[in-house]
This record gives sequence, C-alpha cells and structure tokens, in this order.
Amino acid sequence: MKSRYFWLVVPWALFVAAAIGWTIYWHVLAGEAERRVRAFEGNGVEIGEIVRHGFPALMRLELRDVSYSSARGGWRASSTRADLNIEILNPNHMILEAKAPIALTRQDDAITNVTADALIASLRTRNSALAVAGVEADNLVLDDPAQEGVLHAAKVVANVRPDPRADGEYQLAFDANTLTLPRPVRSFEGFGLNVALMRAAIVIEDGALLLQSSPGDPLGPWREGGGRLRFEALELTWGPLQTIGTGAGGLDQQRRLAGAITFPVDRPGPIIAAIANGPRVDSDARRALALLAAGYELSGEDITLDIEARDGALRLEGLPVRQLPPFY
Repeated sequence: MKSRYFWLVVPWALFVAAAIGWTIYWHVLAGEAERRVRAFEGNGVEIGEIVRHGFPALMRLELRDVSYSSARGGWRASSTRADLNIEILNPNHMILEAKAPIALTRQDDAITNVTADALIASLRTRNSALAVAGVEADNLVLDDPAQEGVLHAAKVVANVRPDPRADGEYQLAFDANTLTLPRPVRSFEGFGLNVALMRAAIVIEDGALLLQSSPGDPLGPWREGGGRLRFEALELTWGPLQTIGTGAGGLDQQRRLAGAITFPVDRPGPIIAAIANGPRVDSDARRALALLAAGYELSGEDITLDIEARDGALRLEGLPVRQLPPFY
C-alpha cells in the first residue's frame, strides 16, 4: 500500500514543485524586465504605469503613458500605451508593439500623428550584444493636421545587425512599398505622389560608437569618431525614375546631413520631360528641358544624377535646391 501511495504522491509533488518553480521564475523574469525598462527613465524617457500580463504561459508588460524627449533636437514622441512582449524561454528576444497612436511634437509645436494597423519593434541580443533589431509597420500613416495630405505606406520594414565583414560596423536594410506622398515634391511635381518602391542597403561605419551616446548629443561620439553611412544600394521607383544609386554620408558640425549619392539613369528623357512639365518651371526653361529630353530620347544615352548635401544645402547637380535643418 505504501508503495502505491508513493507513486501517487510523487507525480503530484513534482507537479507542485514545478509549478512553484515556474511561478518564481516568471515573476523574477518579469521583475528583471521591469527593472531594465525603468532603467531607461531619466534620459528623456518617461513611463507611467507598468502592468504585468500573461502569466503563466506568456509575458507582456503594458507600458502606459510612454514618452521620449530629445534634449537637443527639441522634439518629443508620446503614446498612451505600448506593449513589451518577452519570450519566457528566451528573454533576450523582446518585441515592442504600439497599441495606440504616436504623437511626434516638433520644436515649433507642430504635431505629426503616427498610426498603423501594426507597428512592431523587435530586439534580439546574444551574449549581451546586439544580434538583430528591427521595425515593421503595416498601413503606416503620418498625418500632420496643420498640413495638407498624409503620408501612407502599405508596408515598411527596417532591420539592423552586425556586419560580418568588419568589426564595429552594422548593416541597415530598409524597404518601403507603395508609398503615397502627402503633397507634390517641389521641382519634382511631374513624378506624382505614388512611390512604388524605396529600398536601401546601408552600412553604418564605426557603429559601435553609437553606444557611447552623450546627453543632449546622441550621435556626437559617433560623428566625432568618424562615423558615417555607406550606401551600398539605394533603389527607387518613382514615376519615370527607376534607378539604384550608391554613395556615402554623415553629419556635419551642426548635425546636418552631409554626403553625396549618385544615381545612374538609363532613360533620362522621360525624367527630364516630367521635370519640364512642373508648375514652377518658366517658359524658357521648359522649352530647353523639352529639347534636352527629346535629344536623350533620340540618342538613347544614359546619365548620372548627382545629389549632394553640403554646407547645410541639398544640391542637385551642384545647384542648391533647399536648405537642410539639423538632424536633431
């Protein structure tokens, strides 16, 4: 009889012990995750209440009244709720999901509201170092109530990971499909509002310096250490323009964009014709551009389009077309 009771009690005892152990593990892991989240506060990050969900099978921290303020850039991002999901058996993998619209407030108090059917950021580490991080959005909408139109993207995906070819460098991949611009781009009105594809393969040089962010100047150590972006491929399909460019760039002392990109153009005729038909082109320039477009159509020659950011100005073929504000 004693042997029979023993085999009945042991499985239940093991089950209870396992349940107690799992409960302790879950709450310890949740407490550590909450501590790590709270550790971000004080550097422009503010978090209201943190509520734990998901026990026993899942782990989700509901972050209420979340905001980030840039000390130097004068902008602020805020949302009433975001959920941090953590893999219980792999706590090095975390997923942050926006559960409410995000308000981006700029220095002039103008607001851009960010909404999406799904807006998710993920982070995976290995041995306390970045393995891969990414952002993904479906039906992303950026709406500035004070401006006409909204920016819409059917799908946006961005990922960053260490570059296996060089220590301290990182690969950044960006892909946006089916974009609708809020308004025509000045000087490129003839290209239309629909951008079919925008894709980039970028290498962040000296990316390890980004971890040495200083208060009020988050990219300062990276810039001072010679950090820059190397554009290995920039693919753009927009109206008559279909091209893949290359280049490099970074930030100047005023934290403005600085660099150059070259786009080869196989059929420049339709592109020049689209620019010639813009509403801000005077009659003489329109005729000259139309003749130039016709010449390229007859000759079949290709060209390269050089875009440069220098001295706080964006330049097209060496001509300044607009001023560039500080990045932050």
